[in-house]
Amino acid sequence: MAIIGILGAIGAARYFDRRGFDSAGFAEQTRAMLRFSQKLAVGQNRAIYVQLNGSTIALCFANTAPCPVASQVPAAGGTTGCTPSTWYCAAPPGTIAYAVSPSSASTLCFNALGQPGIPAATACNAVAFTGATVNITGDGATTPVSIAAETGYVF
Repeated sequence: MAIIGILGAIGAARYFDRRGFDSAGFAEQTRAMLRFSQKLAVGQNRAIYVQLNGSTIALCFANTAPCPVASQVPAAGGTTGCTPSTWYCAAPPGTIAYAVSPSSASTLCFNALGQPGIPAATACNAVAFTGATVNITGDGATTPVSIAAETGYVF
């Protein structure tokens, strides 16, 4: 009975506090969006731009902020919480925040070869990219989502 009571107390605390689950869920959603943008860039043989502005993560076909409606990457699975609802973007839940390191990677891109880069005036500059990390903070813990230089591996 004592063991059941202890497990119940721990389980109840986790049941009523969603921050840990929201943080882990948003980290996985961020990884999925980054991987999708890389695959989309290779599949369509064009650059895909990922805008990480602190309040949303959004995918765009053009290197402009805000992303014009005609250049917004459509959501793969239907609707999202963004405007318009068919745009592939995501906002962290209310208690979750994220920051990009280095700050120059607040907009990054994947070129037609799937290499990550820093957007230049006319192209996706993969040479200048040295890697980036999106640090997602919630529930007193930080979950890093990293993009490797050259290969674009997201982990």
